[in-house]
Amino acid sequence: MSHESQTQAAQPSTRLALIDWLSVSVVPPDGSGLDWIADALLSVFGIGRDCWQVTGRGWFGYRQRINLGELGLLAHGGERQRGTVHFELNAHACARITDWQAVRGWGEAKGARISRVDLAHDDFDGTAVNIQQMLTWNRDGGFASGGRLPKARLVDDLESGEGKTFYVGKRQHGKLLRGYEKGKQLGKPDDRWFRVEVELHNKGRVIPWEILTEPGRYLAGAYPCLGFLHAEQCRIATQRRALELSYGRMERWVSDAAGKALNAMMTAHHGDALSVMARLVKEGFPKRLIGFSADDLNQLGEVP
Repeated sequence: MSHESQTQAAQPSTRLALIDWLSVSVVPPDGSGLDWIADALLSVFGIGRDCWQVTGRGWFGYRQRINLGELGLLAHGGERQRGTVHFELNAHACARITDWQAVRGWGEAKGARISRVDLAHDDFDGTAVNIQQMLTWNRDGGFASGGRLPKARLVDDLESGEGKTFYVGKRQHGKLLRGYEKGKQLGKPDDRWFRVEVELHNKGRVIPWEILTEPGRYLAGAYPCLGFLHAEQCRIATQRRALELSYGRMERWVSDAAGKALNAMMTAHHGDALSVMARLVKEGFPKRLIGFSADDLNQLGEVP
């Protein structure tokens, strides 16, 4: 059976595509400084200046790097950069954007250039897309481009439950596919959530701003075997699923690492949980929950 017929026989009930990374370079208007890009990041991308962290270091030829909290980075300065300002928005930053049409409009109007964009498709049940399907597509030429089959490799977890990852292509060539067991990556060995990501760079290609409003169409066109996808975004469902798995993993870790100690403290404090928590709780969230807000956690409810 061909990869086309195999795909048609196992199409997911919900098809979706989303932007998972965005890198942009732009030349600010003459006479404008960082205030101009700060205003753009706030008004278009929802990233305020309050999260800026000046590092005092450079970045890939830029003289100054500013971290945008846990959302990405901003780089500026340097003679070889020809007056450009560059910013990178990671998955957490992209998940916060609700109006990609506005982002596209800003980029086109300002003559900005996309240097990298990651497109992702999630199959929460792992029925249409999974590691075995990746291997089948590769065997049947489903990743062939221009008649050539790019190199592929499998990182096997040897059934440890940490999750397998399948790669096609190389980042240095400007196009890299990753197919991986995301549920397992987030700490739930029995979860079937599978993600396919295509990472595109502007090496040898111009990435159009239309890709932000038509991610499914471009993801479907990246390889013949992905032709069954179309442009539907399901950002909220994806983020909630990631939060549920990350929170559940954290909860299990706390139980394994400190469950008995907490029981001892509860006994010493005669069952007074508030007294125990007052001695233990610290400000902030653990790294596994970076990118999620207090409101996200408040809405989470009980994790299954």
